Amino acid sequence: MEDGAIVGGGHLSAADINEMNDSSAFEKMIETAFLRELLEEMWFGRGQIVDVMHSSLDAFGFDLVLETSGALRHVQLKARRRGGKSARLNINTRLAERASGCVVWMEWAKAADKNALEIEYRWFGGAPGEPLPSLGDRVAKHAKANAQGIKNERSGIRVLALGQLERIDGIAELAERLFGPNT
Repeated sequence: MEDGAIVGGGHLSAADINEMNDSSAFEKMIETAFLRELLEEMWFGRGQIVDVMHSSLDAFGFDLVLETSGALRHVQLKARRRGGKSARLNINTRLAERASGCVVWMEWAKAADKNALEIEYRWFGGAPGEPLPSLGDRVAKHAKANAQGIKNERSGIRVLALGQLERIDGIAELAERLFGPNT
């Protein structure tokens, strides 16, 4: 976006826009960048069309449902800035109830030579048709404490360490994890 662009009827400068203050818009941009890369890989690299369905609620553990050539995936997307300090992520246990549930972690940075994002991927999931591997038993806690100063457990949320996710070498390898080998 150029400095001084008109957005939604208002005037915003580049300094006014950042991923913390505009987190919903930024999350949608990251999701769109992921889908662009994936859909290009599937179309040009594999000759396949992917049906993309979006979850309207954040209650069932997934953001997207992707389907192609008989493979169905419920995908939870997570992202952080490259070099970010967060080394764990919270995953809803309901993701394990969904068909071939999986987690795609995107570590992003602004590209040095253009107004674009560079995204590196990590993966947590099984092969197409297989269930989500165990999320373990480490229960997440609420970020804010109650009136007594206690951070209560979130019984339906498990904590995964970033080290439990497999590094992926580009979008072609991620497409293979999601949908199996290109046939």
